[in-house]
Formats: sequence, C-alpha cells, structure tokens
Amino acid sequence: MIQLPEEFDSIFRYIVVVSQRAEQLINGAKPRSESRHLKPTLVARDDVEAGEVTWRVLTQEELDAHRQALVEQFRAEVDAASEQPTEPIPDVLPTADTLEPVEDDEERDDELERLQRLLGMARTPGSAEDDGSSDDEEELADADDSDDEEED
Repeated sequence: MIQLPEEFDSIFRYIVVVSQRAEQLINGAKPRSESRHLKPTLVARDDVEAGEVTWRVLTQEELDAHRQALVEQFRAEVDAASEQPTEPIPDVLPTADTLEPVEDDEERDDELERLQRLLGMARTPGSAEDDGSSDDEEELADADDSDDEEED
C-alpha cells in the first residue's frame, strides 16, 4: 500500500495534486526536485513527495470565482471565433406557441412532391407509370399465379 505524505488527508487529494502537477510539467514547467524518472507523472510524484509543491483546498467563493472566469474565457473565445453576435441559449425548448405557423397544405404537398422527385421516389406527371397501376403489383400477381400452379 502507498504511504501518503502526512500533509494529505486522503489518497484522492494526493492523486489530484500529483495529476495537476504532472499537467503543469507536461505544459512546460520545470521539475522542482531531482528525479530519476522521465515520465511527467512520476516526476510530479517526486516533486509532491519532496514537499516542493504547495497546495491548499479552495473555499467555495474561490471555486465559484474560478468557474466564472472559465465561463467568461469560454464566451470570449466563442465570440472571437464567430463574428455574429451570439444569442443566449434558451433554458427550455420552445413551446407550440412560439413555433412558426405551418404553411398551407397545398404548399406542403408541392414541397413533398418535389422532394420525392429529387429522391427518385415519385413518378413524374404524364409518364407511362402514372396510369394508376404499379409494376410491383403486377409482379406480385404473377408470382401468386405461379405459386398456385406449382401447388397443383
């Protein structure tokens, strides 16, 4: 079992401090103690165990201020990335009262026909297939007749 330094009250806090120190080392910080290891996590562990890394538990106010600073930084990055002013994201989905009115049925049918033609799902007006009968229906009828003949 791992022996915790005496300033740590739990293994979880120790792991958090070591991982944050390892992240600092990965981002370019210099090691504060001599270490025979090359991996940032092991160097961070040596720094923490040598007492070279100071840490403290943040108060709720400090934590809230830090979170707010992160939110503001994120918003600034988003605003800089998009030249359009951003609208606040609504907390709830729109209700039926706020939705746009539905187009009349004729316009909707025309749009549906146009989409079906684009997808190859609808017959073009005036084509030979537009006589009301379907080739698929004729093939099914022929298949049923041949099944009846085989049973006899």
